[in-house]
Amino acid sequence: MKQFLIFVSLILLGCSCQKENDQKMTIEGMITGTVPGRIEYTVPLNGITYFGFENSVQPDSLGHFKISLSLDKASFIELSNGHKPYGTIIAEPGMHYNVQIKQEKENTRFTVGSKNSKGQELYNQNPNRSMLSGHFELEARNYSEDSVPGEIKKGIGKSRLRNVAKYDSLLDAGIISKRFHELVIADQDYFYAGARASIALMNYLLSERNKNILTEEEYTRLWGDTFKEFPVTDPNLMRSPWFFYYVKSYLWYKDFVDGHVEPEELSETRKQGLIHTRHIDLAKKYLTGKQLEYYCAAYIYLEAINKNYEKELVTIFEQFEKENQSSEYIPYIESEIIPIIAFHRKQDEALNENTHILEDADNINSLKEAVKSINSQKVYVDIWATWCGPCKQEFKHNGRLYDLLNNENTTMLYISVDKDDKVEKWKEMIKYYQLEGYHLKASKELYKDLRRLRGKDTFGIPWHILTDGNGNVIEKYAGPPSDIQTLEKQLKDN
Repeated sequence: MKQFLIFVSLILLGCSCQKENDQKMTIEGMITGTVPGRIEYTVPLNGITYFGFENSVQPDSLGHFKISLSLDKASFIELSNGHKPYGTIIAEPGMHYNVQIKQEKENTRFTVGSKNSKGQELYNQNPNRSMLSGHFELEARNYSEDSVPGEIKKGIGKSRLRNVAKYDSLLDAGIISKRFHELVIADQDYFYAGARASIALMNYLLSERNKNILTEEEYTRLWGDTFKEFPVTDPNLMRSPWFFYYVKSYLWYKDFVDGHVEPEELSETRKQGLIHTRHIDLAKKYLTGKQLEYYCAAYIYLEAINKNYEKELVTIFEQFEKENQSSEYIPYIESEIIPIIAFHRKQDEALNENTHILEDADNINSLKEAVKSINSQKVYVDIWATWCGPCKQEFKHNGRLYDLLNNENTTMLYISVDKDDKVEKWKEMIKYYQLEGYHLKASKELYKDLRRLRGKDTFGIPWHILTDGNGNVIEKYAGPPSDIQTLEKQLKDN
């Protein structure tokens, strides 16, 4: 009897190992061109893919890399570097994929070798395959001038059918698997539904300035009909990378249309520092279970990576941890919450002795006046704002920047184009990023002067300018801190 039990146990153990083996999915890849330090890949959690929930692998010196994951269902896996997308794999349990990433001057070629390779190729030709490469608005803007809701629905419906028909043909020919087909079709269904909802949302927002094309009745019906036809409760929706933005549009609909919320109410909530709390409470009202857990996790992550360092997000995260103690999403969100905690601790420290906020900034009406107030031979000007993500990315290179400026007898001047209600946030970020040099927040007249200097070019930030001591522009577009070689050459040539 004992020998029989051992025999049965060995069989069960073997079955268990075989089952685990069947779930294992592997990707063997090769990247050519400049080999990055790491390749990021989204990690499907419960079959759900979100661009922020990711891990990374380090390629070897020749560009080879390998990824192994356990999957229980077909899932999307996005490969990227610094949120620059390479491509997407529709991965199935037990499958092996050979990936080639060829980085060329103009673009990146991404190919996937597998039994579904034709389907993989077709999917990666889609510019709206993920949040890293597209959005509902890219499709919605094709109908932004249409004034007949029926025609909008018909037009988007035709676009969807044309796209879906390609995958139907591959399935009928036995070129892609049924699991591959089901996942892609669900994904496309909700992308085109999201485009419809996006048109309604745009009209709602434009109605505040009386610039809406659809009437209130028309865009309200278009919005509501979309969620009836493609409900947020559909379990297939959670497996689409479009889940988050689709559900966010749904919550806006429930708030703006069903809840009749007024813009003034939202503005007051924002002033109180409770806008994120309000949105999470709204999600709790209309979502439950895994949907609620996933949506809240994605929301907190997305708001945290904006680097606005809102203390409210720390409180919301702590509440999420308490309510979802075993959530697989916690480690991914926590890594983005830690810098917010550090940001607020930094505010207790004294201002860097090399940091100077210019007095009487309201009376500085031009770039020349700003530069002359510093009394320097050359000035490197950084025009930025607290809401500008790329501006804050440039601050990572400030160590090398300050060394260069010191060697070239050049003074640093930061000009913020933030609105008046961001003064405290502006000062907090100066302290957190330890921005050495002179600082001023642009007055209305100084902002106008900067726009005049930009001329016909689109006004964008970050924008870096090199001037002489009198504020005369030497380089209208100086090299940014991230391109220190260009800036060094410009400084030495002038």
